[in-house]
Amino acid sequence: MMKKIKIVLGSGTIAAMLTPLVALALTPLLFGGAVIDSGSVKLVSDGTDPFSAVVFNMPDGMTLPDLGSLSTDFNVTDDDCYGGSPRFQLRIDNDNDGVISAGDKNIFVYLGPHPSFSGCTPNTWTSSGELIGIAQTRYDTSQLGGTFYDTHANALVLAGSKELLRVSIVVDSNWGFLDGEQTILVDNLNIDGEVFDFNPPTDKNQCKNGGWQSFLSPVFKNQGDCVSFVASEGKANGNP
Repeated sequence: MMKKIKIVLGSGTIAAMLTPLVALALTPLLFGGAVIDSGSVKLVSDGTDPFSAVVFNMPDGMTLPDLGSLSTDFNVTDDDCYGGSPRFQLRIDNDNDGVISAGDKNIFVYLGPHPSFSGCTPNTWTSSGELIGIAQTRYDTSQLGGTFYDTHANALVLAGSKELLRVSIVVDSNWGFLDGEQTILVDNLNIDGEVFDFNPPTDKNQCKNGGWQSFLSPVFKNQGDCVSFVASEGKANGNP
């Protein structure tokens, strides 16, 4: 299901209850302490918001074998990867009811250095690399009867034809640090071929052919609104 669509998002905060602006595109939803900040998503786990996430509700009927790509760039700004955080979280409809419910199970895909998934280089952008099809044991399938260190191939077997309801990237290990905080930036999220970066438009051509609908913050009313934004930002930066 490689759609090869690039979605560009602007700076600001996306509310938890969003409706898609592009019918064929996934819509990122921000939860907890997650905010869009300076062209990336900042995921904070602290005493106020122990859990932060970027969440994508998947199309009806999609299964784990349908997920063709999964990757992100991440930057640990406070303090480290630890306790299984950051991670991708794949929600599987284990009770086959077609909705998010208590009967669902998760497959986790851990980021950071293998096999401890800790010891990330601080303040450095790192690519997860493609996580679909890898032989490395980054998959945690224990909720489905597998193991903590498992492969993508075995995750496919255990998930089978059960629906993949949601894909999230999660930060939630503030409890593991003396300052009570874990902060990680994420960008260039690739979810089944849709690549999300989080910058506002810088060229009016990005607004054309429906491109204005791809920006969620700021949200544009139409193409002209998007073009006006680009023009006003250019003037603010000293461009003619």
